[in-house]
Amino acid sequence: MATKKTTTKNSVKKKVVPKKISGKTASKKTTSKKTTSKKTTSKKISKKLVISSKKVLKVYKGTNIEVTALNKVNIDIYEGEMVAIMGPSGCGKTTLLNCLSGLDSIDSGTIKLQDMELEKLTDDKLSEFRAKNMGFVFQSFNLLPVLTTVENVELPLLVSGISPKEARKQSEAKLDDVGLLEWATHLPGELSGGQRQRVTLARALVNEPAIVWADEPTGNLDSTNELEIMD
Repeated sequence: MATKKTTTKNSVKKKVVPKKISGKTASKKTTSKKTTSKKTTSKKISKKLVISSKKVLKVYKGTNIEVTALNKVNIDIYEGEMVAIMGPSGCGKTTLLNCLSGLDSIDSGTIKLQDMELEKLTDDKLSEFRAKNMGFVFQSFNLLPVLTTVENVELPLLVSGISPKEARKQSEAKLDDVGLLEWATHLPGELSGGQRQRVTLARALVNEPAIVWADEPTGNLDSTNELEIMD
C-alpha cells in the first residue's frame, strides 16, 4: 500500500530502505525540485509488483504558463511495502498520488496497478476497480456534509455492492476501531478536525483495500492517535 507519510517510531521489526524516484517535479514557478521516497518493508515481503509507473509526464497548462508537475517519473512498489513520498510544498506529491490512483490523467507514460494499465480502462471500469481495491485518505477529508459519520464510512462498501445491512455493520466496526463509534450519527460539521481525519481513515480502510493512498494521513491527529493509526 502507498502513503505519503509514515512514522517508524514503533516499527521495530521493519526496515526502512531509501529509494529515489526517477524524474523531476516542478513547483508553480517552474523551478525543478526532486521528490524522494522512503520504503518501509517487512522482512518477509513478497515480490509481487502492485504499482508501477514508467516515464509518467503531467503538465498543467495555463494561459501564460506551463507547469511540469511530473517529469518522466518511474516508480515500482511491491505488495506489503509502505512508501512515503517526500518533498517541499508544490513539488508534485499530491499530483503523483492522484495520477497513480487514476484520479487524474497523465499526458504520457504508463501506470499499472496489479498488472492493469489505467489508461486502457473505461471510466466505469476504473471507478469499479477503485471502489473494490483502493482506499483514499484526502488532505481535505472529502466527507459529504449531508451524510452522517457512519454513512460516509459505508459509501465504498455500498458502491462495491455490499448489502446495506452488512455495510452498516462493517462501518460501525471500523468506526469503533478509530474510537468514533459514539459519533456515528453525527454530521461531519459537528466533528473536530482530528475526528474528521479519523472518519476519513475509517472510510479508507473499511473495504480492506489492497492499496491505500494517503495524503497527509495523520496531519490533524495528536501524537497518541497518530501512533495508533500508523500501527
